[in-house]
Amino acid sequence: MNHKQIERLFSIQRDAAIGVVDGTIVFVNPAGQVRYGDLAPGVPAAGLLPQEVLERDEETFTASVAVREEICTVLGSRAGDLRVYTLIPQTGSRAEDGWLLENVCNSMRRTLTVLNMATELLTPAVERLDEPGQQSNLTAINRSYFQLQRLCDNLDSLVRLSDGQGRLRAENVDLVRFCRDLVQSADHFLRKLGHRLHFQSSHDSFITALDGPKMSKLLLGLISNGLKHLPNGGSLHLNLTGSEEGAVLSLRDTGEGIPPAEMAHVFARYKRERSATDTRAGVGLGMAVAQEIASLHGGTLLVTGRAGKGTTVLLRLPLRRMETDGALQENPLPYGEGDGGMYLILTELADVLGDEAFGGRYRD
Repeated sequence: MNHKQIERLFSIQRDAAIGVVDGTIVFVNPAGQVRYGDLAPGVPAAGLLPQEVLERDEETFTASVAVREEICTVLGSRAGDLRVYTLIPQTGSRAEDGWLLENVCNSMRRTLTVLNMATELLTPAVERLDEPGQQSNLTAINRSYFQLQRLCDNLDSLVRLSDGQGRLRAENVDLVRFCRDLVQSADHFLRKLGHRLHFQSSHDSFITALDGPKMSKLLLGLISNGLKHLPNGGSLHLNLTGSEEGAVLSLRDTGEGIPPAEMAHVFARYKRERSATDTRAGVGLGMAVAQEIASLHGGTLLVTGRAGKGTTVLLRLPLRRMETDGALQENPLPYGEGDGGMYLILTELADVLGDEAFGGRYRD
């Protein structure tokens, strides 16, 4: 199929699309002409899309990036020397989300607090009974609590971040140590499921400013997504590379990959399909929340993958350092047993961890 045929194919598409060869625009579909009136064949594509998108060479990928100060999902595809980029604005009803979901979250948190307190009071009595059936019931309650806590956190985070209420409480952190601590703690649980989570860095140390709890939520959310699609014995690989411009975190899994038809919905809200037997509490907000956290840090998310070939998520973060007296936040979020970091792991991975994680030992 030549360039003209591909241009005709995209001409009937309602979303903006551009064709690029060697960094230069060769066609703009009618929707793109309406949305970006200054674009025309012969114009450098770098005037519209960030370089990290234009550099991708995969057959298909999706990215969440700022395009003309508007966050868009960019779908990329390749046909020979031609790259086609479809741009879908990430819009939503903020007024409805903000007012309704804030009230829903407040109500859920009150109910979850009561549930948590009741479970804590029941735990010693159930453990003394030494009845496996009752232990299983308590484990199910514990797991459900963390699953609902994650759903509530995602709803609340999405509202606050989308409406500009999210604040970045950044501190200078050694990103290498930060990732290594998180991976080691999460891997402790994953090995019991027959999976492994590996970490590798091109640097011994990489200092940048970030919000520890928010970045942990982002990374654990990506890990959780990857685990849901891993076969038995599958693995996840987190790699860190850095330069004077910033850091790139790459999370690659050996799972089933993303079918082409679903690539457009990777960052969409409330798009997760569920079967009648699916007991997970999520509603398809994980990647939307991750994108908002990345954007708050000045970063971008990019997803590549093919059905049966696994998925790779790239997180690009600019190099930022706070002006301090040189002190480094040694432990921005500890992941030791019984502290807030472990609580976050149980919350973010509640859909994929084994029963032993919710038997009472690791609860705060």
